[in-house]
Amino acid sequence: MAYLIELETDKVVYLHAHHSFGRFQYSVDTLVVDPSVSKIHTIVEWQGNNWQVRDLSRNGTWLNGKRLEKEQSEVLHCNDVITFPGNNAKGFRVANLDKPQDLLLVLSAMGEPTERSIELSSYNLIPEENPEIAVFSQRDSGMWCFERLDGPMVDHTIIIEHDQVSDSTNTYQLHLSRQEAATTLREVASTRLEDLNFVFHLTLDEESAELLIKGPHEEVDLCERCHHYLTLNLARYKAQDAANGVHELSQGWVDTEVIAKDLGIDSRYLNIQIHRARKQFSDALSHIQGADNVIERKLRKVRFNASNFEIYKGHQLEGSIKRASH
Repeated sequence: MAYLIELETDKVVYLHAHHSFGRFQYSVDTLVVDPSVSKIHTIVEWQGNNWQVRDLSRNGTWLNGKRLEKEQSEVLHCNDVITFPGNNAKGFRVANLDKPQDLLLVLSAMGEPTERSIELSSYNLIPEENPEIAVFSQRDSGMWCFERLDGPMVDHTIIIEHDQVSDSTNTYQLHLSRQEAATTLREVASTRLEDLNFVFHLTLDEESAELLIKGPHEEVDLCERCHHYLTLNLARYKAQDAANGVHELSQGWVDTEVIAKDLGIDSRYLNIQIHRARKQFSDALSHIQGADNVIERKLRKVRFNASNFEIYKGHQLEGSIKRASH
């Protein structure tokens, strides 16, 4: 994500896709306090594949010492310097020109943004190796959520721009690109979760589990992962409920304490496994309606939410559910 460095203070200024500079405190993204500066003085914005600067003011904006033509956009390059008029003229050096992206900014000990950040995908576990927190987007609302992995299950919080979250090492601040998504035409009959078949392959000693997802037009191989054994066992609970005549809407729900005990793991590790599985489904099935809910959760309960699956132990079919999609 692009950012500028304020020359006088070395402060890092991360850019939004449409970023305004001026002296009107409540209408601009970056405040420039000087009577010679207009209320909304200059715009830096992402256009096509470039960052561009545009002057809107009476008194001018300078790029590398040359005054910009009013309302004429100029493409920015790294190390360009943007300056404003006035006795206390401020300047900003262009330090990064990456495309707009929602970020978690790593804050300094003084609570200021640094040049370190995490680019957010739809589902993020932080740190990656030994995650302590999860930050993920709600696909329907587009809102970002934050959850501590050592906290109560589903105890997530909606976070908005400038909110801060932390792990044991860093404090982060949410920065939004504010980039409008391109309007695309979507097929009315797009693939849904109920159109997929989840095929688990488990070794006879139950030491290894693989998962293949078959759709109407594609197959997605999620290979071997530790968290597939969790997902497989959630599918087992659902198959058992189906065999016992439990209503479809209630099938598969299991207490997290029960599944943790069955798997021989503690609640924190269970939570990490759930989030790892949800992240992989979210990443691999980003184009599928309902992918956010392959593993569904509510307070102290969890279930596998797929309509169609098969479990093979060795080469033997152990159990399955097949429902026709509508």
